[in-house]
Amino acid sequence: MSQATPHTPLPGHPPAPHRGVAPALLATVLGYLLLSAWVYAPAWERAFRSDASPVAWLSSALLLTLSITALRLVGDRALPRLLGAWLAVAFGVLALDEQFMLHELWKFRCHEWTAACQYSAVREAPMLAVAAIGLLTLAWLHRALLHPGTRALLWAGLAMGWLAIGVDQWPEVQAHWPWLPELPPLLATLEEGLEVLAEALVLGALLRQPGRRD
Repeated sequence: MSQATPHTPLPGHPPAPHRGVAPALLATVLGYLLLSAWVYAPAWERAFRSDASPVAWLSSALLLTLSITALRLVGDRALPRLLGAWLAVAFGVLALDEQFMLHELWKFRCHEWTAACQYSAVREAPMLAVAAIGLLTLAWLHRALLHPGTRALLWAGLAMGWLAIGVDQWPEVQAHWPWLPELPPLLATLEEGLEVLAEALVLGALLRQPGRRD
């Protein structure tokens, strides 16, 4: 009686991705967001807007997980060493920023250190840098990912992250162009949730990436 043999990738074909991880992660994150809103109801906005909120905590946790996952993928030879090291450092810095609100400290205190902070572009430099460097980093990461579905998760994460940054920056933009419409209050409230979804999508892409085999 013949026995089924484990599937092995054909020569010249990349290993199969870990398909079930990203959907499970995204479902867990969405469930966490809904549970947080339910626990804080009827003032569910506190679950998203407070600096000590459960959603802010999840954002820090996801960023730290992204940093550690990047190092793990280097060990599995799923990412080039330089790229993995850069991702680990970048996500680690973002985790520290999220936990200790470093970009907000700069935004509201930098006028004490430099007169250049009279310009909104200087006050918002950290957030603008995240948007620009994030695009370049994900373009670099795109080349290392092996499957179209994994790349789609990556770029969906970037789009969600840019949306969150856009929500954050909209008041500054509107201050220069008052004729622009007001930001919907619900969208402003969900800014932290958008960040969490962006981080979960990128983490899902990394976890979907298989290690290389000789």
